[in-house]
Amino acid sequence: MKPLFISLLLFFLLPTFVYSSESDSLKTYSLQDSIVVIAERYRLSIRSITNTVDVVPVRPYRELATHSALELIDALSPSAFVTDKKILGYGLGRDGAGSIYMRGMGGKPNSGVLVLINGRPDFMGIFGHPLPDVYGLDNIEKIEVIKGPSSAVFGSNAMAGAVNLITESSHNERYTLQSQFGNHETLIHRAGMDLCWKGSESYWTIAHSRSKGHIDSTGFEEWSFSGQVNRKLSPHWQISLVGKYVPYKFDDPARKNDPAQLGYYAKIRRGMAHLHLSGSGGKLNSSFHLYTNLGHHRFYDGFESHDFTYGFSSYQHLRFSRQIQLGFGMDALYYGGKAKNVVFPTAPINSDLHTLTTLGGYVVGFYTPISQITVKGGLRYQTTSEDIQKLTPTAGVSVIPFSRLKLYANYNQGFRLPTLQELYLFKWSNPELKSEEVASYEVGSVFYFTGNNSISLAYFHNNLSNIIQMVAPPPHYINGQDARQWGIETQLQFRPSRFAQLIISYSYLNPDELTAYNPQHLYKYLLNFRVRKLTVQFYGKQVTGLYADNYHRAKLNNYHLLNLSFILPVGDLAISLQLRNLLNTRYEVLPGYPAPGFHFLFGFRLKVPRKTS
Repeated sequence: MKPLFISLLLFFLLPTFVYSSESDSLKTYSLQDSIVVIAERYRLSIRSITNTVDVVPVRPYRELATHSALELIDALSPSAFVTDKKILGYGLGRDGAGSIYMRGMGGKPNSGVLVLINGRPDFMGIFGHPLPDVYGLDNIEKIEVIKGPSSAVFGSNAMAGAVNLITESSHNERYTLQSQFGNHETLIHRAGMDLCWKGSESYWTIAHSRSKGHIDSTGFEEWSFSGQVNRKLSPHWQISLVGKYVPYKFDDPARKNDPAQLGYYAKIRRGMAHLHLSGSGGKLNSSFHLYTNLGHHRFYDGFESHDFTYGFSSYQHLRFSRQIQLGFGMDALYYGGKAKNVVFPTAPINSDLHTLTTLGGYVVGFYTPISQITVKGGLRYQTTSEDIQKLTPTAGVSVIPFSRLKLYANYNQGFRLPTLQELYLFKWSNPELKSEEVASYEVGSVFYFTGNNSISLAYFHNNLSNIIQMVAPPPHYINGQDARQWGIETQLQFRPSRFAQLIISYSYLNPDELTAYNPQHLYKYLLNFRVRKLTVQFYGKQVTGLYADNYHRAKLNNYHLLNLSFILPVGDLAISLQLRNLLNTRYEVLPGYPAPGFHFLFGFRLKVPRKTS
């Protein structure tokens, strides 16, 4: 408790009211905001949303993270917990980190949380998990975190909810350049350039990061190349093409030898492309998406895989009247891959090409008979080439009893299709597996006590069934245990002055027997303020009741982390300093794998603004 006491003492001794000549850049939301677009699917006012949605703008909080947008989710979204064990990089495989856990669900591999980029699903075609080291901060404008089962709208994998990373559609800077360095030979460099010609706008970035790691065999190195081209087809329609290529390699102490002679634990190559057409006509807003995601993974033990995803989706939002709105759409996915062991050809891997095709459609309606009440109802139908059909409902209501208070309740279902590795890849795979399922209800409230200052509270209850797990002997996958979970989460957002912001959150979870990486108590706090031009961000997190395995096995020590960052603008230049794990807390997220102690990053960000005529 001593580190927690020291942090709280520092926290309340820091100045609350400060002075600044800079404009306010800390975005907040209120019941009076016009609309929020939820992962390209539908547009609603804040007062009409019937479930918990966290919207995290990236720019004001960029210095809370080093290499991944997932770090901001871990810091600013109550009940969200992202496993992290290195200075840079999460890694992949059975010893990897970067898994997202929300409200008792997530899984390892992390296939229980759906990650989207501009509304399109993003996952590894064979193992079904997101790709955390690909989600850098370059060109990300904001992050939407949709809490609770969301398969009625988003389909498979949205058991715990969905995370949508939204890229910037326009830029105020012509050039950007960032460079940071830290201890353990850590270097991060990013450069971006905005180009406009003949009615089109494009933005190109290149990034390189590397670190030797805080202990032996924890090195990481990554390159990232991305580009986006936007073109206005008319005053109401726009087309965008986005591409990204990310090769990286990382090491891990689990690599005791190196039969594949990689020199690292793994070498990964990921590439994606996304063609996006969006626009409006009359009462209808539409978007169409054509995308692909390709990958090649090779590990030190000889395991090598090639995976792919090809998808098409279409989403519409129709506003019949002020009382009735309708969101509807469809999505088709074809994904798969193959794997082998290039060192040990007799390893237990089915090297055939395995694929899966899914087709789904949804409709969700919102009825607002009076301005204080909104009722939501919807349904999705999903079919697959594995002869799995799903019918998934959603229902909710929001009530505004008076101008500063919102109450809401919802019932949602979620499902996760078995991954190809669970169905076919190994000798312990099982082609007879069924989908995991969850039914959940939630009640919550948001109270705006002054201006945009608010306090929120939510209670949720999950009923999980058909959970896929491995049993022995012999090792094999089955649909096994059910679980009953419940929890609460609350968050205070308080702005004592125009240039100071305080965010405090707490979550409690009873995970039943699904204890792996589902902390029982999670405390987070952030004080963000400016003194003249200097911005200071003071962030802490206390984790208690954490296990590395289910059934209350492999208990980990409680720990408290404290980070402090400074940002000083000087003209077009911003100088930054990040002090991470300021108290040098010793802790583990994986048993026997000490997480980083105190480390720092110092650097600058140069923005050359676009010339205005």
